[in-house]
Amino acid sequence: MSQFEAALFDELEPLYPDTDPREGTDLYITAAPSKAYAGVHIMLSGLTPGKYVTFEVSAPLRKTVSVKNDGTKVEVHEADHRWKLFELLPLPVEANTGGVSRTEWLCRDVNDSVIRRAPFMVYDVLRPCTNVVMARGAVMALCFRCKVDTEVVELKKWEITLSHEGISRRLTFEVEVFPAEVQEAGPLDHKYVNWLSCRGIADYHNAPLFSQGWYDMFEKYLRLGKYGRQNMALLPVELYFDLCDGMPKLNEEKLDRLVDILDRVGIHWVEGGHFACRKDGEWEAVQAEVSMTHGIIPGDGEAELANMCRQLYAYLEKRQLTGRWLQSFMDEPLDGLAEAYTAGSRVIKENMPGVLVLDATIARESIAGGVDCWCPTTNKYEKYQDFFDGQHGKGDHIFVYTCLDPAGNFCNRFLDQERIRQVWIGWAPALYDNVEGYLHWGGMFMNKLDFYRLSVPLPDITDYDADRSTCLPAGDAAVMFPGFHEVYSSTRLEAHRIGFEDLVLLERVKKQDPAWTAELISRVFRRYDDYEKDVAVYRKVRRLLLERASNLS
Repeated sequence: MSQFEAALFDELEPLYPDTDPREGTDLYITAAPSKAYAGVHIMLSGLTPGKYVTFEVSAPLRKTVSVKNDGTKVEVHEADHRWKLFELLPLPVEANTGGVSRTEWLCRDVNDSVIRRAPFMVYDVLRPCTNVVMARGAVMALCFRCKVDTEVVELKKWEITLSHEGISRRLTFEVEVFPAEVQEAGPLDHKYVNWLSCRGIADYHNAPLFSQGWYDMFEKYLRLGKYGRQNMALLPVELYFDLCDGMPKLNEEKLDRLVDILDRVGIHWVEGGHFACRKDGEWEAVQAEVSMTHGIIPGDGEAELANMCRQLYAYLEKRQLTGRWLQSFMDEPLDGLAEAYTAGSRVIKENMPGVLVLDATIARESIAGGVDCWCPTTNKYEKYQDFFDGQHGKGDHIFVYTCLDPAGNFCNRFLDQERIRQVWIGWAPALYDNVEGYLHWGGMFMNKLDFYRLSVPLPDITDYDADRSTCLPAGDAAVMFPGFHEVYSSTRLEAHRIGFEDLVLLERVKKQDPAWTAELISRVFRRYDDYEKDVAVYRKVRRLLLERASNLS
């Protein structure tokens, strides 16, 4: 029987069930900004299944100020208990991401830019746990994370003692905390939206749509998104429009509840869900149809769309939401849909004046004038940057998005990619001044069975003809995961948070010293497919950023 071992690893380094703790360290030092978070991963081996692992944490002192009854302020120094433990759950990667898009199953192109050849398991899901955890197998991985703040540069130290079957291991996590502050995401920060499957939330949590349980879970997903620096939420139209005698009617009570949740969570921006989709769901369709009525655009669907827009706009004016609301018409229009897209967006603009039209866009010149907020994939933004920057010069806005592509070496958030790629998505807007938002469809958009495979839905028990043609890259559909009446984060969502926290500091320093900031960025990020993959190099550069931002503040 192997002896119990434990070691620390950087939270941006991928861990696998076969990771050897001897590759880690018993002392890990990192740096973090004030009012943000610092984390480290712990790998355990030599466990006896069914036996417990216990954690004892010695925390540094934290200064707080209390006020006596007479108004006198007194400084109090007490242990800083703002830390959490999470058990890391492994997820399967059945097929590697393709070299260009989707997976190697479909494209038959070998992707050399992956962290490991499939099939394999990689730790990703963070499930909160206590300081007593039962070993389910011989190995286990955990995450230790704390919230930190300071007024001066100081080193904070957490001693973590792990015990299992009479053997103890002591690990030390030190955080050099800098006074440069990163407040929670607000309306002035980089816009960031993850889409959520409303019916998926209902299915996974056994909470019928519009039940109190469903609203509660929807709020929990948004709270996790807000923690990850998401400041925009998608509200699909089917959540607040009902069909009455075949015509859509705005349900103000439902929309009130949704907006109240956003306000309670602190998410400012709203992406109004798509009014339309491709006719009959055909990718190469040249007509659009209003999703709730199937009215054709161009055609009778325009009158139905106008009616929906007028109802919604009256509500937005009443709730003073017109300045927070961006409206989507139809996802990923191609050139063949240009006539339908421009016709539909014209209806939106005429009936919702001042509300910007935002869509993930594939077509370019053919829909110019119809879209206000362009949202190409990251690789298409770089390839056609002159066009998009030209549109920005005409007053348009620029977002970028990732989905099942770009693949290869481009930054995305698949399970077989380095976690540092999600960090660089946060750094990119500091290089590309015109990019003001990031969108991803897969906050949690899994079908009922996808949780267990994450690549392709499982076939029925009696179906032996599994269709892999629509297989998504592993992890594409979710960075948040359903638990029992709970929602779990992932290592990829945390990496996004870290990158967007860095962006706050980069933008702050850039205002004071753009040349220094440009030189710093160039050391580690040059394009969405040209960046530093060594996490140790990133940590050194991030420390320089923290130091500079603290000196400026």
